[in-house]
Amino acid sequence: MSAIEEAPAVMPEIEKSINPTSPPTSPPPQPTSSNPIILQVGEQRFHVDRKTLHRSDYLESITSGRWDHNKQPDGSFFIDADPEVFKHILRFLRHGVYPLCYDKSKGHDFAMYAAIQRLADYLLILDLQAWLREAKYLKSVTIETTAEVVEDTAALPGQLDRRLKSDTTVQYHPTWRIVKKYLCPRGIFVHHGNPGRCGRDCRKVQGDAEDHYEDAAILSTLAVTEKTVFNLELCVDEQ
Repeated sequence: MSAIEEAPAVMPEIEKSINPTSPPTSPPPQPTSSNPIILQVGEQRFHVDRKTLHRSDYLESITSGRWDHNKQPDGSFFIDADPEVFKHILRFLRHGVYPLCYDKSKGHDFAMYAAIQRLADYLLILDLQAWLREAKYLKSVTIETTAEVVEDTAALPGQLDRRLKSDTTVQYHPTWRIVKKYLCPRGIFVHHGNPGRCGRDCRKVQGDAEDHYEDAAILSTLAVTEKTVFNLELCVDEQ
């Protein structure tokens, strides 16, 4: 058989090597309602349903498929932001809960509020922007304060043994003060401090003399009660 007759059997092998049949690499899947969107925020990833982003005009736009400048090769969308700040943003997007950065001992974290507001401005979240700019977090937490002067030191143990709720604290401020104390003419101890306890016999001993008083130090305690009240209705967006 000649070389010319063998050529057709060789050609298919050459074509196979030139045009491999292995399928090309498929592009990353596009987000759907059943395929969560991946947001790469700084060094942390967040898996989010597309419907969650409807409150943010910016996030809704970059994940719509119309622009790909934020899209990464793996299909995620990059946002150059602090992931700790973004957690507050995402909680609002998911549940409509406004950020309340309050600690009972330290008060409000105003630096965190400022960071959340800047990110909300960037992401175009209008409701959250307005809530932060109006400082409604100040109305979300209020402190109710009452004060009581306890003159009778015997009543203090009862004050100290009270069971308080976790939202209530009591501070005691003891102080000594000088008062004029009545002295019984007959020297009866239980009459001291209260002229009304002295009867006819005491008055006979006193005669025409005026009531006698002496300086006495007594312990007064100022009990200041503080109750922290949370207005949860101001912290939730009902939309």
